[in-house]
Amino acid sequence: MPKLKSFMKERFWRLYPLHIVCTLLIFTVIAYRTHVLDDTAYAIKTLALHLSLLWAFAPKFGHSLNQPSWSLSVFFLCYALTPAFSKFLSRQNKKSLWLLLLGLFAVSVLSTACFSELPRVFSGINFFSGMLLGKLFLNNAISLPKKAMLNDLLLLLTVILLYVNIRYLRPVNPNVAYHVVSPVLYSALLLFLANNKGFAVKILSVSWFRAVGKVSFYTYLLHCVVIQFLHLYLDKVYLWQRNPFDNFPATVMLIILLYGSCTAYKAISPHFWRRGSKTH
Repeated sequence: MPKLKSFMKERFWRLYPLHIVCTLLIFTVIAYRTHVLDDTAYAIKTLALHLSLLWAFAPKFGHSLNQPSWSLSVFFLCYALTPAFSKFLSRQNKKSLWLLLLGLFAVSVLSTACFSELPRVFSGINFFSGMLLGKLFLNNAISLPKKAMLNDLLLLLTVILLYVNIRYLRPVNPNVAYHVVSPVLYSALLLFLANNKGFAVKILSVSWFRAVGKVSFYTYLLHCVVIQFLHLYLDKVYLWQRNPFDNFPATVMLIILLYGSCTAYKAISPHFWRRGSKTH
């Protein structure tokens, strides 16, 4: 439990300051280049909702600033419930864990049938389903391939199915694709990776590859900031007559910039937020 609390504190002090910076930058750019936030009261309310992480639960009451921030709202809410849920899981046997996991999946299926658009907080089900999956894995309650080649083939098949889900199913029924099919496929992907067998696992275990993966969420938070500044540049310099960023070299440059800055942020952030975290 102490390690869990330490992880949650560290996670908060790495992500929330970055969220504040991203929100303020996007707020400034939108206020400058559009008339969306001309109403002072509406602008203040929008900013307050995003800084307090409440916008995800009441999106109609303010303009969208940094959309990825909704995930922080759900994560931090789940983190607050995690210690109690973790204690609850420690008292469950394998059969109970399977029933709980299947029960959460059934809720996902029924909800997609009842709602045309699910609220963001609903994604918290995937968080707790992941905890159940991890508990089942640690308790050896899930049979996984013993041969490396078979594990690689199943990993490849899972990736192909994920592409099919995103490319073909999501345009037809986003709720089913996102809340039903995706959790199953990502669960399978995680289990095959956790199985620690095969060529794919060895590649993904390379230190620099893991380092890039660890900063992916920072990139997720920052990419909307980059988009807003690109829009500002196109507004003021090119007047949208042409887009110099719509080409492969520019895309590579932006990816390097994003992941490079995020890797640097991960390295230096503990020094700036040490007082708040006390976990480093």
